[in-house]
Amino acid sequence: MPQVQLHPAATRLPFDHQGPFVRHPTGAIVCFDARQAHVSRDEGGTWTAYPLFREPARFETSIERALLCTRAGTIIAAWVNRVEMRHPPGFKWGGGAPELAQWVLPTYVSRSHDGGRTWDEPVLLNRVWCGCLHSFIQLRGGRLVLVAQEIAPTWRHATFTFVSDDDGVTWQRSNLLDIGQGCHDHAGSCEGTVLERRDGSLYLLIRNETGFLYEAVSADGGLTWTDFQATTIPTVTCCPQLYRLADGAVALLWNAPPRHDPRDPAKRDELALAISTDDARTWSPACIVAADYPQARPANHWWRVAYPYLFEPRPGEFWITTMQGDVRIRLAQADLPRGSIPVPPVAIMFGDSTTARRPGLVKEPYSVRVQKALEEAGSTLAIANQGIGGDSTRNALARFERDVLALSPRIVVLQFGINDAAVDVWQDPPAAGPRVPPAEFAANLRQMVRELRRRRVAVVLMTTNRIYWSQTYRDLYGRPPYDVNDPEGFNRLHLDRYNDLIREIAANEQVPLVDVNAAYAAHPNPAELLLPDLLHPADAGHELVAKLLVPELLKVGD
Repeated sequence: MPQVQLHPAATRLPFDHQGPFVRHPTGAIVCFDARQAHVSRDEGGTWTAYPLFREPARFETSIERALLCTRAGTIIAAWVNRVEMRHPPGFKWGGGAPELAQWVLPTYVSRSHDGGRTWDEPVLLNRVWCGCLHSFIQLRGGRLVLVAQEIAPTWRHATFTFVSDDDGVTWQRSNLLDIGQGCHDHAGSCEGTVLERRDGSLYLLIRNETGFLYEAVSADGGLTWTDFQATTIPTVTCCPQLYRLADGAVALLWNAPPRHDPRDPAKRDELALAISTDDARTWSPACIVAADYPQARPANHWWRVAYPYLFEPRPGEFWITTMQGDVRIRLAQADLPRGSIPVPPVAIMFGDSTTARRPGLVKEPYSVRVQKALEEAGSTLAIANQGIGGDSTRNALARFERDVLALSPRIVVLQFGINDAAVDVWQDPPAAGPRVPPAEFAANLRQMVRELRRRRVAVVLMTTNRIYWSQTYRDLYGRPPYDVNDPEGFNRLHLDRYNDLIREIAANEQVPLVDVNAAYAAHPNPAELLLPDLLHPADAGHELVAKLLVPELLKVGD
């Protein structure tokens, strides 16, 4: 299997166990898996396994888990029980209380009083579906705080904490933090991680779908959470981990948006680590400690650098493991700034809504299809989708430096024109001409092509897809100068001329052209390639673009 890329100063740990790890007062290091605890008395060189359960048929821990060794020497494992996992057929999501009651993934804790060799009977904390546990701390006053989550009646995850003041014998729970967004099996606020600050307050960072980690604070030891709001920490949809280091600093380990495709909301290609010396208020620049770029991933993969655990077995030494994948590395804190993982060669898809991701409407935009095809062909290119709905070449120029040039691409594919050519007759007063006049459109496109070529970046131009009249666009644009009685009225008025300009620029600037518009015109029923709005490509349209584009990218090479 192809290997993930690691920080140049990292070395492989001599075992395959994943975190979390804790150190017992005897010096032993302990972790656990589905049904066993593992204890090492030689710093991870060898491990001894002990059963977690007296009745193993009743319990199996998930791969998402939390572990704590209290100052009294009690080791407490927190986990969800896969044996009792229940959900409606087909993973059906939504409904009322009866449907919600069908979602069961119980939360348990198990305690060991002898360094992990024997374990008490598991204690049930909650029966409602809990997707992930991975953060568990003891406060200076002795209280235990475990971050949990459950499906809320709003049909998304919401975060809360369990607290114990008697070394994990009994537990209370906090208020629920519901972000108020989303309605699917990974929506909401979930997979939180907690830190005790020097002033005694607690700080919580939480996964969500906004593109930034959310935070909350507690002034009463985790029973009440307030100030639930977005941070400025960019993230993809995956869990973070906070860890208090021996020197008093705080480490944050998380999947930041990948450097080569920062607009992607879900791409877990890079595992980043940052350090804070002011209790998680500001952070050092992120250091990429592991990366799983497309060309290195096996087929039908899960990202292999996601769901991280950090453990500091001795001051300044990090063990970093991931639940998704096989990252098992040792890395010195002092070596973080000494080297980096190089960004892969990037091909940017720069365009409007016909390029951009359309979740819920398009299963795979052409950027995803191109990436898969390039991987199969052995290319090392990583595709970045920088499409934004509604963009014209005027908008594109305004973000050209930030969204294209700053990524130092090897290849850029440009596809604009639909928004430039549109005459907004629905405005009051109605527009008299295209949003971006033809001469300006050509100048904008030519400027981008020339600047890229000046920087020795390969360029591929694409014409637009064709557009037809849906009822929505009849209502919006169905007045002069458009002719709704002409099936090609949208194309004939201005868009055909803009596509001719794209062809002329490609010829004059001597850059490859992928003539999507001509391929649509040659199709026996081009409307089949479009969504019901008859403007945006459906999956069939994106597949057509990918088949046309991949050979051109392979000719340009990486």
